[in-house]
Amino acid sequence: MTKPPLRCVDVCKVRGLAMGILRVGLSYALSVAVTVLAATSFYTQQVLAQQAAIGAVYTPAQQFKTYQENLIGLSPTYGVVLAIALALGFIVAAVLKRVLTPLATVAYPIAGAASVLTAIYLIENVVISGGVGVLGGARDALGFALQGVAGLIGGIIFAVFSRAR
Repeated sequence: MTKPPLRCVDVCKVRGLAMGILRVGLSYALSVAVTVLAATSFYTQQVLAQQAAIGAVYTPAQQFKTYQENLIGLSPTYGVVLAIALALGFIVAAVLKRVLTPLATVAYPIAGAASVLTAIYLIENVVISGGVGVLGGARDALGFALQGVAGLIGGIIFAVFSRAR
């Protein structure tokens, strides 16, 4: 007994599925990279502003070096935390946007912001038992909100680039 030949429909479905997985994977990687870049930039700016408030003065070269060192230093740990948080947030958003269709267009940006803020909250209150602002750039309301903005930006990136064309 011979097998029937593959039909174009079968091949096209597999190809479409593979392209969809690739598109979502690349969109996720890009959203994580942008979120980490934004979060560390906001973190650095908040720390520099707090130090300037007590009289510290930095040259532009020193400020640039601080941004660079913080990106390199924070990416391995904070980047992994953000990557996990965004993955969980985007999965929840993918499910919820099918149920709550009016929120579909903003599901991923909201999930990005909420997941970053939740990750910071969990680090502060569960992992290290509270009392210490482990992220210096997120110790006050503005810094915390800016971390949420970083997640929001990542969610927008994911929503735009993961959408089927």
